[in-house]
Amino acid sequence: MPGALEGIRILDLTRLLPGAVASQWLAEFGAEVIKVEQPSIGDYARESYLALFEQTNRGKKSVEIDLKKDREAFLRLAETADVVMEGFRPGVMDRLGLGYDVLKEANPRLIYVALTGYGSDGPHALLAGHDVNYLAMSGVLDAIGPAVVPHVTIADIAGGSMQAMIGILLAIEARHKTGRGQRVDVSMTDGSTVLLPIVRAGGSDLLSGKYACYHVYAAADTSFVAVGALESKFWGNLCREIGCEELIEQQFAADQLPVILTVAEIFIMATAEEWFERIGDKDCCVTPVRNVAHGAAPHPTLSETPGCALAPAPRLGEHNEELL
Repeated sequence: MPGALEGIRILDLTRLLPGAVASQWLAEFGAEVIKVEQPSIGDYARESYLALFEQTNRGKKSVEIDLKKDREAFLRLAETADVVMEGFRPGVMDRLGLGYDVLKEANPRLIYVALTGYGSDGPHALLAGHDVNYLAMSGVLDAIGPAVVPHVTIADIAGGSMQAMIGILLAIEARHKTGRGQRVDVSMTDGSTVLLPIVRAGGSDLLSGKYACYHVYAAADTSFVAVGALESKFWGNLCREIGCEELIEQQFAADQLPVILTVAEIFIMATAEEWFERIGDKDCCVTPVRNVAHGAAPHPTLSETPGCALAPAPRLGEHNEELL
């Protein structure tokens, strides 16, 4: 059965994680993704992060085009494409003579995605940055804890990859109505602010670990248990399951330290997986903190047009003859 995006051709000029992940998701649902790579060098991850490259470039094709010297070859490809996605600093594609205004003349149905750190214009548009900088500028790092460097690339994926994919799908749907493509600007800093609504609404304390009902506890054998019993029914269930019914009325007491310490003394008596086996199905929102090896597929499941199995990541320039 064809994927939901069968027949969509994407030219991916990006060289870093946010673009690679976005186009990988699209490839998983049937889009033809062509990596346009610099001759002899290619995607930065080919040399520095090979395992990551192979994970995020499965099912894609690769062509080598020097955009400075062979502008016409790229234009020919762009005439056949539905989407062009680039992650250069603002102005680079215009200076190459391959900006949106030029490409839409060649292909009015083209969707052009500019994936940037701070947006395509504004006072910070040309600043260099990485995930931690975008989290800092968006306010997300302050909400997490300003001295904490997350072990996951939140801005790259939530602020970049996801926003790019949403923008592409919206533009494809709009094109069905108008017959025209459009430019999609994605700022990883702006995109990260989607994670902040509960903080802006004054609910940050509730999810900060301040309360015993929404907390992470040490368990036996260096494991940890996550408790998300925000609603009173879940908290009540938990207190009864661990033999602490006297704590039910203390869920939002001003002094949470005694409540946290009491619960902590109980969870340390067994491993996280043992607790999950005992009370995981008791409607008390208790789960083990598992490692990344337990990760699942990152995309939704469609009943009629499911994702497809993908070939390994391409060799640099593997599809030059086929496509050029």
